[in-house]
Amino acid sequence: ILTIVTGLDATACFAAFVWGVKAHFRSTGDMPLGMKLTSGLSTALFVAFLWHMHAGTSNFWLLAVVLFTAAFAVFAAAIVASRKTPPTLAYDTDSPSFLLNAGPYRYVRHPFYLAYVLFWFGTAIATNGLAGWLAPAIMTTLYLHAATREERKFANSELAAAYAAYRTRAGLFWPRPRGIIAG
Repeated sequence: ILTIVTGLDATACFAAFVWGVKAHFRSTGDMPLGMKLTSGLSTALFVAFLWHMHAGTSNFWLLAVVLFTAAFAVFAAAIVASRKTPPTLAYDTDSPSFLLNAGPYRYVRHPFYLAYVLFWFGTAIATNGLAGWLAPAIMTTLYLHAATREERKFANSELAAAYAAYRTRAGLFWPRPRGIIAG
């Protein structure tokens, strides 16, 4: 039953992420190639995770469930904060025209990527095998690459000065200690 609970929690979280790509984020054209590759790879890795779950979950299943729940909570908070002005898909080539700084954006510049990283670490902990750690390593690398591209887009936009100030308050994927205190 623990395997089922863990698998269902992970599936609900992953389904929310899929919904976000389809219904929340916007694009300035067709889905960018980098986003297609990221989506395809994440789907393949999620299927591999589910396949590995047939052998049962690790003794740390509760920590995995906590990570899945935290990932969903961060994702949902980022959706609420960006509902009126959804960000573009990863790897889109748009020039930023607004800066989000409400909700989790007050603390981290890329809360969606934070949610995804928490999720993939949850899958690794749930499977408790060395192969399970490939997914968070690969996906975190992709998210860092996408975030770096987005950081450059802001640095080269009309919002460069405002974004530079924002960077001093909010961490990339993890809150800055004084950002939490200054809140």
